Amino acid sequence: MINAGIKAGGTKLIGEYPAGGSGIINEFNNKTGFAFAFEISKYLSSRLEIGIDFENSNLKGETNYPEFSAEGLQGGIPSEITDPVEYENKLIGQNIYFRYFFKPVDTEGIFKPFVKAGGGYINYTSKFKYIDAPDNELLFGKGEEGYTDLSTPVFIIGTGFKSTISPNFYILSSVDFNFVNYDFLDVIHNYAEDNTRHQITGLYTGFKIGIFYTLTNPNAKEKKEKKNKGNNRSGTSSGSSYLPFAPGNKSK
Repeated sequence: MINAGIKAGGTKLIGEYPAGGSGIINEFNNKTGFAFAFEISKYLSSRLEIGIDFENSNLKGETNYPEFSAEGLQGGIPSEITDPVEYENKLIGQNIYFRYFFKPVDTEGIFKPFVKAGGGYINYTSKFKYIDAPDNELLFGKGEEGYTDLSTPVFIIGTGFKSTISPNFYILSSVDFNFVNYDFLDVIHNYAEDNTRHQITGLYTGFKIGIFYTLTNPNAKEKKEKKNKGNNRSGTSSGSSYLPFAPGNKSK
């Protein structure tokens, strides 16, 4: 069975973790942004599903009291920032994933939990600017006019549940945790005290709910119905030849 559907919800940067570090780096007050995805999937068994999604997530945040390790080190970032600043990072990508359901997917019910794992890539369209500045006056960016493009791999784990509405429609609720081995989710790089770049793992989450439709194969259904009808006719004919009053079995 092939499934297709759309999901929408929110996304938020959790933070960035330096390799070997003991704490999380958060230089902004991260806000919840809008996220949506289109998915196509196929059941490999009664509990296992493989799919691909096309996802758009919008990370954003701001701070009135900026204090960045990248000041004066990252290209385009002033040596001292005192005015309130904000970032916006639009992430567009494609992912391949597997879902494992703890209950058979064809059973009825509103709670069929699953776990998910997968990966893919994301393209960045990033803005870092003073809050009061026009949208086209950036301090730094990626994917915008005058700035280079950027894409990185992303790895995903998640969980959620499926709620059956009818034989063809169902609702999917999910929470995903997205890991990126690069320090650019908040558009600002992170530097150690010796002015060397931290090796960072960035983490952002997405929580979505969506409606899905299970596509059936009408040709396969028609063949099955014809086969069943053929078997029924065959069984009737075969059974009637043994009736005592069937044609050809008249008593002499």
